[in-house]
Order: sequence, then structure tokens, then C-alpha cells
Amino acid sequence: MWLLVVVVFSLTLVAKAIYGGWMDAREAPDLSGRAGLVFFTLSNGCECQMVVVRAAEAQLAKWQPGLPVLRMDFDRNRHLAATWDIARAPALVLVDAEGQMVWAQGEGVRDELPLDLDQVELQIQRLAEWAIP
Repeated sequence: MWLLVVVVFSLTLVAKAIYGGWMDAREAPDLSGRAGLVFFTLSNGCECQMVVVRAAEAQLAKWQPGLPVLRMDFDRNRHLAATWDIARAPALVLVDAEGQMVWAQGEGVRDELPLDLDQVELQIQRLAEWAIP
């Protein structure tokens, strides 16, 4: 009986690994040696999550940050999100030219406007000031 439970559990784990993307190649943030924004998004989720993700996407579509924006799927890049203490999507991470996190917004402001773009602008200005010798 226990052997059957172990086999079923193992097969379930393998199926989750394959279909959940656990074995897929991981995206690395490539900003070509420049500062930029990493936007963690979701390709699928429950409807309440996707409403917030779509609202964040709409905010970004209307915004010109002056920095490259790299979109990354949260589910496929949990290792990177965890490195930067990002617990959910949507989230924005500002990275410097060396790829080090300078600032992150992991909590939403509101569901209708989940990204605090004013705060992001302020952090971009601070980063530009730090970069000037």
C-alpha cells in the first residue's frame, strides 16, 4: 500500500515539474550592462490575480520610464523573485548596471493601480544621482 502511495506521489511530482515549468530554462535578466526595470508578471493565474496583472500592464503601457523594462514571468522565475524578496506578481524591481537590485515594489498600491509609478520615478532619479561621480 505504501509503495503505491509513494509511486503516485512521485508521478504527481514529476508531472508538476514538467507541466509547471520547473525544468524549463530560466530567464536571466539581461539589460546589457545598463540600469533597468524588471517587471514580474503572470502568464496565468486565478481571475482575481489576472485583473491586477492586467491593470499593471495597462499602467506600464502608458508610462515611459526612460529605462528598459524587462518582463519576467513570476512562476517561471521564482528563484530570481525570491533572491529579490518578491513574493507575488505584479512587482517592479529597479536594478543598477551591474544587475543588483536597488529598489523593489512588491506590494500593490491598489488593485486598479497596482504599481506606484511616482515612487519608481523617484527611485530612478536617485539611481541617476548615485551614478554621477
